[in-house]
Amino acid sequence: MTIQEKLALACRILAMQGHNDMIYGHVSARTERPDQYWIKGSGIGLEEATADDMVLIDFEGNTLAGKRKRHNEFPIHSEIYRANPAIQCVIHTHPTYSTIIASSDKSILPITNLSCAFYPPAIDKFEESSDLIVTADQGSSVAKLLGEHQIVLLRNHGIVVAGPNIEETCIRGVLLEHSAKTQVKAASMTGPFTWATDADALLKRKRIYRPDAMINLWEYYLRMLQRHEAK
Repeated sequence: MTIQEKLALACRILAMQGHNDMIYGHVSARTERPDQYWIKGSGIGLEEATADDMVLIDFEGNTLAGKRKRHNEFPIHSEIYRANPAIQCVIHTHPTYSTIIASSDKSILPITNLSCAFYPPAIDKFEESSDLIVTADQGSSVAKLLGEHQIVLLRNHGIVVAGPNIEETCIRGVLLEHSAKTQVKAASMTGPFTWATDADALLKRKRIYRPDAMINLWEYYLRMLQRHEAK
């Protein structure tokens, strides 16, 4: 499977799991040349993405291959890749519940087993602006906030998720929105709710987020996507 094909699958899985926002949002993956990457082209939704909709660009945003225009927010991807050679995939989307958390004074808390991936420590938030990230300086500021979880919440805007490969990065994006949705619903209850202690959260993270489990989840969502698109 090519990088473009796998990226398209990741885009459609994310859309199926609440990351779609009309024609906005993008996913990228670095090529064998570390200064180039494929990214979903602009003008289409995540749920529409195919391998032919991917655009090859360099860190300066120059288009090297592909029929579509690149997104204006390419500096998010370029500056993360520039800052950390280990990062191979970057997601920037606008999922509803994660954006609600990003726009509050709350952090993602370990309410469920799955949300133990994201606390402790708290995920950092980009507070400089809620505008689009369209300059190298802004992209660099986001890259510096990735932290242990390789995630940044963008105030009144969305999320950025980075990772070592397309599969794991996609799944972490899915589970982040799942966790945010659970927390927003919990907060709507009339009474208080609890969450795991730091020690329990770290223990569950170690048990649940094994490399083989991430691949199993990727394959699960591929099967789900196939059923979803067959309807």
